[in-house]
Amino acid sequence: MLEAGAPPSAATITSLGRFVAADGEGADEAFGLVSTMRQKYGIALRLRSYSPVLAVIRRAREAGKASAVEALMAASAVSQEEPELAALLEVSAKVRDTDKVYEYMHKLWRAIGCVIEETAKVLEGRFRIETAATAHKPEWDVCQVKDALVANGGGCHQLGWLRTGPWMVQRVRAGADDK
Repeated sequence: MLEAGAPPSAATITSLGRFVAADGEGADEAFGLVSTMRQKYGIALRLRSYSPVLAVIRRAREAGKASAVEALMAASAVSQEEPELAALLEVSAKVRDTDKVYEYMHKLWRAIGCVIEETAKVLEGRFRIETAATAHKPEWDVCQVKDALVANGGGCHQLGWLRTGPWMVQRVRAGADDK
């Protein structure tokens, strides 16, 4: 298309992203594709264009690229849904970036509340590894935590992991039909 002078469309980029992602080893190529489309061609991509790119980046455990794709999504006003948040969470957990894990967990919590089986496995896997028990802020202020709880409506301070120790991971069912 480019050789013929035809600019790519969002659909073309989405198709190419899926093609590259299907290869399983195209994290660099997929990232390059979505990271240049806005500047080069003025194309505002949609969620469906970013999803396959995040999938291949997830498999490659490229946390830096995952964060960069998230930033590109934000710049295009594209909100992540559960599969994208699960991918970002899993990549961050695998490279042991506890601050990003915390951030993505809260995004999941705010965006959806209940998760599908695949996302539940990502969350369970994160809390069953040793680094989950040791991730914490070495110093924190009790007054700051109380103020944050009040400011956030109770139940959530959003200040990061405060204490250490093993986690108890448990599934619950929500809703009238227990699903």
